Amino acid sequence: FVTINEASETMWGFSPNELIGRRYMELVHPDDRPATEKAAAEILESGKLADFVNRYVRKDGSVVSVLWSASWSATKKKLFCVAHDVTQRARIEAALRDAKEEADRANHAKSEFLSRMSHELRTPLNAILGFGQLLERQNPTVSQRSRVEHIMSAGRHLLNLINEVLDISRIEAGHLQLSVEPVAVEGVLEEALDLMRPLAADRAMQIVVDARLSEDLFVLADRQRLKQVLLNLLTNAVKYTPIRGRIAVSVQHPTPTTTRIVVTDTGAGIATEKLARLFTPFDRLDVEQSGVEGTGLGLALCQRLMHAMAGEIGVESAPGKGSAFWIELPAVDSPLKALPRNRKQTVDDSSMAAAGKILYIEDNLSNLTLVEEMLGEQPGIELLTAMRGGLGLDLARRHCPDLILLDLHLPDLRGHEVLARLRQDEITRDIPVVVISADATARQIQRLMAAGARTYLTKPLDIGEFFRVIDEVMRSRSRQPEAAVA
Repeated sequence: FVTINEASETMWGFSPNELIGRRYMELVHPDDRPATEKAAAEILESGKLADFVNRYVRKDGSVVSVLWSASWSATKKKLFCVAHDVTQRARIEAALRDAKEEADRANHAKSEFLSRMSHELRTPLNAILGFGQLLERQNPTVSQRSRVEHIMSAGRHLLNLINEVLDISRIEAGHLQLSVEPVAVEGVLEEALDLMRPLAADRAMQIVVDARLSEDLFVLADRQRLKQVLLNLLTNAVKYTPIRGRIAVSVQHPTPTTTRIVVTDTGAGIATEKLARLFTPFDRLDVEQSGVEGTGLGLALCQRLMHAMAGEIGVESAPGKGSAFWIELPAVDSPLKALPRNRKQTVDDSSMAAAGKILYIEDNLSNLTLVEEMLGEQPGIELLTAMRGGLGLDLARRHCPDLILLDLHLPDLRGHEVLARLRQDEITRDIPVVVISADATARQIQRLMAAGARTYLTKPLDIGEFFRVIDEVMRSRSRQPEAAVA
């Protein structure tokens, strides 16, 4: 120390006279000396240093965290430094780090626990539901049938509870995989309604769908999860609406870039003071004694799924006036609009290989339609499609296509598992696989390429790049020598 102001006594407990002539490194905490020496060497090279933190030992033996800014004067051969006591900030940061690490450990422990419990609970449930179904098929008496129905109802209720708890835990842990891409609202809503109509018919209910719903209406979402949310809203509407009630599904556009789907019922409605509890897990708003089955998790899961898809969910309700639950998602153009108007000319200009068989494994109908449209006018290209991974594997073994186009988010198998099985099978291991996915993260692309994918195309598709890849793969296959026949 050459010169020092009187603030040194407040910070370190040493007066200026006690420090002048001493080596500053003597006060640095032993564990921080290597980093301090490195920082000092960097100052001599660059001429300045900012935001460097180390610990000093005070006169009374306590430790203080110090934030340094420094500059080096080559002419005066002196280092000019300003020190700030950031001990409290360092304590807060350390506490935050400890809290985060503890939360991460707790999340990991929770996920591990739920995963284990899922397996442990599903094993006996398999026996309960399995033997329950066998009893239903053995012509039970009236009293026995009633008892079996109670067993099956309780078993399915528990299975739904397990599934919903696991879904919520995956979302909270950031482990839920979503494939967010353009989804045709009409198609996914019609699938959900097809599942709900028998239940509505049993209760003599009428489900009315907005006439403005067109096949060109698309939103950005994960198709399976959007269908799950719609099913939950429709199920609640049917369950909590009196017999011979009415349910309406409508579409609104709050802004030019958003689409809102509204499910309106003629049920009892919800009191204003209870609306804030609506999306709280396990809170059924005091209807436990109503006789209507439920887990109290459905809406909580819907809210988390909507937020994970960059969407919103809400409700408007009043006692005696029914409820209107709505979900809102980003609106997008139909993928088919990406096709050039003169598709024939575009295909001809691409000079694609004239013949070949392509298998497309994809569960999104609009994406299947897009590829069918793009390849439909190309002579010599035969397109096979599968909307499930298992079926895709069967078709690949049976037809040995020249190329497989593979989506990653399928209802039965994950895309990477389909790719792994294709590579393990002697019949399909050499078939080129082009991944087509909405997941454009570098980590995912590297993972699939390392697993054996030929190319990775991201959605929305660049049509020129799509044709170029198809042409390249088909030409390389046509140049391969045919196997010699003995």
